[in-house]
Amino acid sequence: MEYIPDYLKPFIIHKDYFPELIEDSWFNNPVYWKGRLISPQNETKFKLYFCGELIDNSIVGKQTSPLAIYADSVHSGERITLFDERYNGYEALLIEDNREHPLSPEIQFVDKDAETEFEIIILGCSSTDFDDEYPATEQVRLINGDWVNKEYLKCNAFDFISILIRNAKGRIYKVLEMELSYLNRL
Repeated sequence: MEYIPDYLKPFIIHKDYFPELIEDSWFNNPVYWKGRLISPQNETKFKLYFCGELIDNSIVGKQTSPLAIYADSVHSGERITLFDERYNGYEALLIEDNREHPLSPEIQFVDKDAETEFEIIILGCSSTDFDDEYPATEQVRLINGDWVNKEYLKCNAFDFISILIRNAKGRIYKVLEMELSYLNRL
């Protein structure tokens, strides 16, 4: 079973992956959940916006503010949150409450080919076995005080996320690759 984060489920399809990635063993690792981004209007072209920094065609967080990445549909303009470090992933749910931390100013992503419209694939995983981590309980308390079941954690407390884009020239770039669990950074 793939544990796709709840906030992404309405915007992920499991087909039409970039053909260039199908043979890639890294992309096909069964530990990852993955999907192609699609809007509710079935649109697959997006502009990327982020609150963070751009270093060598990669989006990274700032030490002074959380990272957030959004995709705006090219035609409808609908915004989809791809990742917001204040709310998404293992650390935001179980380690540190960053909900009150302000984001840095938003920047439109322009790739190294000067392109601004992309198809997007997002993937991630959790290396935590929540049944082992919390063997004696069905409910787990989040950092914000809410109680959730372990199935919620399996979907939403991911500790790795990656975003791949394909521009109009057919070039694929990995624009985000991030470990989210403090324990994985030690």
